[in-house]
Amino acid sequence: MADPTAITAALTGLFPLVKEVFLMTQVLFEADKKLRSFWARVELQRAIFDAWEDGWLDARDKPDDKIKAYAFEKPLLARGILKEFVSLLKTLSDPDKLKKRYGLRPERIPKYATRNDDVPRDLRYYSDYLSSVDSRFNIKGLPAFNKSINDHLNLLKTVRYVIVGKDYELEDVVIRFTEFNRDLQLYTDSEANNEAAQRIYEVVLTGLHSKPDDPARLAEAALFEQKATIDPDAKRFYGDIAKFIGFSLSLRDVTVLNGRGLSPNMPSQKIFTRRDFSFDAPYKLGPHSTLARLLDYPTKYQTRLVLVEWVPVPKTVNVKTKLEGLKSEWYVLHADKPDGLLLPTAQGLVYDNTDSNFIGIVFQLPSHIRTEVPPKIAGRVDPRVVRSPKTTAAQRMPTSLRQLILQQPALDLGVRFKLAQKLLNSLHLMHTAGWMHKRIRADNILFFPSQSRDGEPDPTRLDFENPFLAGFHSARLEIETSSVLEVAAKPLEHIRPLQGLGKVLNQPRVVALDAYQHPEYRYNVNLPYRNQYDLYGVGAVLLELGLWETLEMLEKGDIGRRGYDPRVVPTKDDIRKDGETVERAGWKLDRIMGSTYGKVVRECLTLKPMPGDLLGLERTLVARLAHCQA
Repeated sequence: MADPTAITAALTGLFPLVKEVFLMTQVLFEADKKLRSFWARVELQRAIFDAWEDGWLDARDKPDDKIKAYAFEKPLLARGILKEFVSLLKTLSDPDKLKKRYGLRPERIPKYATRNDDVPRDLRYYSDYLSSVDSRFNIKGLPAFNKSINDHLNLLKTVRYVIVGKDYELEDVVIRFTEFNRDLQLYTDSEANNEAAQRIYEVVLTGLHSKPDDPARLAEAALFEQKATIDPDAKRFYGDIAKFIGFSLSLRDVTVLNGRGLSPNMPSQKIFTRRDFSFDAPYKLGPHSTLARLLDYPTKYQTRLVLVEWVPVPKTVNVKTKLEGLKSEWYVLHADKPDGLLLPTAQGLVYDNTDSNFIGIVFQLPSHIRTEVPPKIAGRVDPRVVRSPKTTAAQRMPTSLRQLILQQPALDLGVRFKLAQKLLNSLHLMHTAGWMHKRIRADNILFFPSQSRDGEPDPTRLDFENPFLAGFHSARLEIETSSVLEVAAKPLEHIRPLQGLGKVLNQPRVVALDAYQHPEYRYNVNLPYRNQYDLYGVGAVLLELGLWETLEMLEKGDIGRRGYDPRVVPTKDDIRKDGETVERAGWKLDRIMGSTYGKVVRECLTLKPMPGDLLGLERTLVARLAHCQA
């Protein structure tokens, strides 16, 4: 068996060769417009390989250390990776195999040509040499190996492929790269594969703004691969890539339009009026959101249950201007998205000339929740159909994470670990695409009833596998009225008088939701919003999830005792104390959720500025959470 040191050296040396054969194949297909579909598919496979390769690189962009550790820890798997590298390079360096299997002929690039050129002979020599890099390969053969791969690489840089076969043979080239990537994943541990799956979204967006056509072609290639494969995991993987690129392109389009002072075109049928809905009291979720029945939709006499979030229009803002701005938000959120993004699909806007104070954003609900809602049909009453909104709401209403924490015993550790990973993964995907949520809080994370076997909502079980991320209104952070006595175990006189109001409310509002915001941003809300502020908000949610306490309950109601009226700006001292309370509470997680979970949350909640690769940090934190198990 090849020793780990030799495996490390061999893999490190072969990485550039693998990248070169990818490049040679791309150049071949890119040169002919008729073959651009092949180019996009090879480029997609190269992106998948690059995402996999990046996981092995250290701070110096060298793979030596990580590969060495892997080769010593799992020598059989590392040997399998080496075997795949050698197999690919032998195939794509052997002139006979290239012609017979793929209809390709290697030839010298004209500017490098010499009189005594014999490219097939030279390539055949290096292909034959690679046969010696097998289970018997050891450190004694490294000097000859290093010289051979350097000469091999220099040769490939002066060679190009020429098509001499048929299109179906070119299809086999793409299939060979696809199989290569698939087999690499089989020889790689789950942690590295998870990180690569996260990293692929960053790789496919390279050049999004400078060369927007490239990501679009990659999306088409991903859709092609999704249809071609029969593996359900591969179908989901390629489908998510295509959807993610589409979502990112919609963000780019909106950014370009807004930069020109424009908003995206929106079909008139997507702008509803209040008369198109039935807003029943049992469906109300909060002061700025409600479920509602969308009448005569999608066809006459049909009804769909939707979520409407009301966006207030300040008196200083023209309602038409606000409407144009919300068209951009609709345009982004109505695009297809990968399931891991957790963002809902926007169906349209609610705008009424009779009400200039609010504009609604209409969101689509899960299929088993939104459909089969009893319609209101004049003159047609079916006694078998229960039409009471109260009854329907009892079967379909969501429960927020905040409500769960306040009203229910703690969820199983396994459920909380998976939920934490989903939330952090969703944030990473948002930031990779260039989107910031800005209002990630426990009351904006909703769980709808699970789907029963007959396809109906089951109000006895919540669907924790598919959290619904809401909260896209721009209202000031506030919370429902509740007495601090409920959370602080302190008498009412300990509540400070409201600044500027000169009285103590009988039921003071506990505005703990402000504590989800990073203290730096709370000090000055005019600062440009940063990804780190979103990460802090998710950290606060993961803290609540781990301790099973809402923020105002932490430290025996410490934040709750600093409750203040939402009309009053908190002092800097209050903000500092809130941050310190959250930070102290983070150290209690280790004994409940384990040290790995605790460290992840504390990194999210750090108050120090995070320079450098924040996306890389988020990706690493998601991978760490994957190790948390009950």
